[in-house]
Amino acid sequence: MEEEIDLRPYIEAIVKHWYWIVGAALLAAIVAFIVASFIPPTYKATALVAVVAPRDVVQFDVRIRETTTTQPLRAFPQLALSDHVLQSVLEQRPVEGMDTIQEVRSNLAAEVGDDTSIIQLTATAQDPEEAATLVNTWAAVFVTWANEIYTDQSSQQVAFFEEQLIAAETELRNAEEALVTFQAINRTEIISNTLAAYADTQSEYLTAQRRNGQLTQQVQELRDQLAASGNVQPVTWADQLTALSLQLQAFGAETAVPLQLQVSDSAVLTTAGRSEQLALLDNLLATLSSQAGQIETELAALEPGILELQQQQQQANTEYSRLLRHQVVTESAYMALAHKVEEQRITSSDTTSGVRLASNATVPQQSVGSRKLIITIIVGMLFFFGAILGIVVKEWWKLYQPLNKTRLPDAPENRLNPTTEPQAKLHQPIDEHVTD
Repeated sequence: MEEEIDLRPYIEAIVKHWYWIVGAALLAAIVAFIVASFIPPTYKATALVAVVAPRDVVQFDVRIRETTTTQPLRAFPQLALSDHVLQSVLEQRPVEGMDTIQEVRSNLAAEVGDDTSIIQLTATAQDPEEAATLVNTWAAVFVTWANEIYTDQSSQQVAFFEEQLIAAETELRNAEEALVTFQAINRTEIISNTLAAYADTQSEYLTAQRRNGQLTQQVQELRDQLAASGNVQPVTWADQLTALSLQLQAFGAETAVPLQLQVSDSAVLTTAGRSEQLALLDNLLATLSSQAGQIETELAALEPGILELQQQQQQANTEYSRLLRHQVVTESAYMALAHKVEEQRITSSDTTSGVRLASNATVPQQSVGSRKLIITIIVGMLFFFGAILGIVVKEWWKLYQPLNKTRLPDAPENRLNPTTEPQAKLHQPIDEHVTD
């Protein structure tokens, strides 16, 4: 069974010594108020920065396209307190008593407003003008830095693309000069005409070869016909006319103009003797065979020349295509960069979008909330509760010190009956104290 604790003596002690409690609290509050009066006042100045989305997108060429990304609105306060920004603030506006970045950061605060596109920058200082100047300098540095990093609205971006444009212009000029130089030695047309002439010659030889084969077949058929008739019958006039026509065709004596011959029936066109006619046809076959060999030789001689000319033509065309393609690509890159430079020039001069200074801070007229009153209340409350705690501890010591003296660990009665006499002694001092 747990032992009950009687709180009456502690409450009576607190009520009995109330004047000590109140007096200690008042004395501590007065001392704290006097000490707080010597602390210089602190002033706070606030500037507002707005992140404005662009209303219009300038794009002259779709080949270089801007990536659309969401602005890190909630990250801007943390970025505003970065070492880079604060170092720039120290360089532009040295602050007395703030020689390091950590000291400057301890007097600055950045937070997002009710709308995430509004950023509040706050600076505190003992001098009101110093607070306003510090926060305005900080806001200007942050706006410039944020535009350079996230919105590309800076002269550095324009300079970068201008350098790329100059390099592209030089490369384009070199490509054009290389194309002009090649055209001065370009033998494509000469090779093409020569190749066409060779092709025509080859075509003529192929036609002659085909015609030679046909004539050879026709002469051979006529000879076979005459040889089959025997030597008895004379050569007819028709066979003589056929042999004459084949002979004229074999020697290229044909004409496109119609030719009319008027001869008598007794006229001899070639020869009337069959053996002589066969010998004539044999000679014609030998001539046609010789012509076929010459045609084969000419065709074989033409082939290497045609192949070499084709190779030269392809090399010239390939080189011309390479130079022309390089010129077209460099010209395309140059035009794209020229358009991009104009876009950057327009974008960099845009004052309606990006990170903008919405409001400069004015010189604060009143200091930050009264610290004297806060310090006085806090110190008074501490001493008030401290005095109560001290009285309670003192009373507890009075109550339990006699009990500790009466309890003897070696007494036999304590060992035999630990719950009788000690309990009586435990309540005896309390009753005596209450009686007093």
